Amino acid sequence: MKAFALPTAVVWLIWLTILLMELATPPAVVFGILYVVPLLLGASQRTTRQAWRFLLLCCASTLSNLLVPLPVHQHLGAVLMNRLLVCLALVVTTVLLVRNRELQRQRTALEVELARSQLRGDVIATLAHDLKTPVLGTLASLPLLESSPVAAAIRSSQQRSLRLIEDLLQVFRAEQEGLPLDPQPCNLLAIAEDALRTVEPIAAERRITLVLQQERRSHLDLRADPSLLQRLLENLLLNALHHSLRGQRVWLQLRREPHALRMEVRDGGPGFTPQDLPELFHRFHHSPNGSRGAGLGLYLCRLIAEAHGGTIQAANGPGGGARVMVELPLAEPRP
Repeated sequence: MKAFALPTAVVWLIWLTILLMELATPPAVVFGILYVVPLLLGASQRTTRQAWRFLLLCCASTLSNLLVPLPVHQHLGAVLMNRLLVCLALVVTTVLLVRNRELQRQRTALEVELARSQLRGDVIATLAHDLKTPVLGTLASLPLLESSPVAAAIRSSQQRSLRLIEDLLQVFRAEQEGLPLDPQPCNLLAIAEDALRTVEPIAAERRITLVLQQERRSHLDLRADPSLLQRLLENLLLNALHHSLRGQRVWLQLRREPHALRMEVRDGGPGFTPQDLPELFHRFHHSPNGSRGAGLGLYLCRLIAEAHGGTIQAANGPGGGARVMVELPLAEPRP
């Protein structure tokens, strides 16, 4: 129901005209239904409280004709019933107008939020593309330089920047469209070995030893998206490396449970604070101890684990350090 806007004075003039018609005619003649007209015409200019007040005024005006111009002595029940039915119609009209106003307000809010989301997406996509271009150019130019600690440091820094940009894009796409999966038969040990090879240069630079503990390869087969699982393991390993000191170790353990495959990454760092644990896998979470990071890596790990129907948890080890455990069901994940 769409309300037409008219000047307030015109709306009140219409209401006054209907009232005079009511008072100038016998009670048996009911003009109260015409109050629907000022209800509709002035709806866009009233708040919800003002709409209910105007309804009460219209109903009171309709019932006042029982006494003016003359009190009703005969057929009072029939006249009263007719006017109560008119009041009911006015109430229903006001309810619909108030509801329509609320729906219009919600629609406007949704349209604004959708526009903001679209704008935010365009900005993120454009910014990420513009950032990736110089990073990829730098990485492509590094082989032209002689091998040196400076070139290695530049490569490590640019690779980290590229990873942050890719995490940002993947998180944004996952929140907008869901995380697309490409399930296929794969082996968790092979995926873990690829992830270890990717982060090995960073571990070597920091003199941190990566230790892989696994069962037999044939026990670690599953159906999942290998690229996403590799990204999950790389993010967990990088998070452990960033919280480890030189000379320490980072363990990656793979184990088969009765109905799931379990991955666990442990480090020898300071572990998680009690304030960290509840918000650890939330977007843009930053530890109060000031550790670096964009707050996207562990959040993306949670999205990947949940997209596979699995779970991810974190805790502190009995002897110190942090532990992050991921369980993936052996059954194929639902799309």
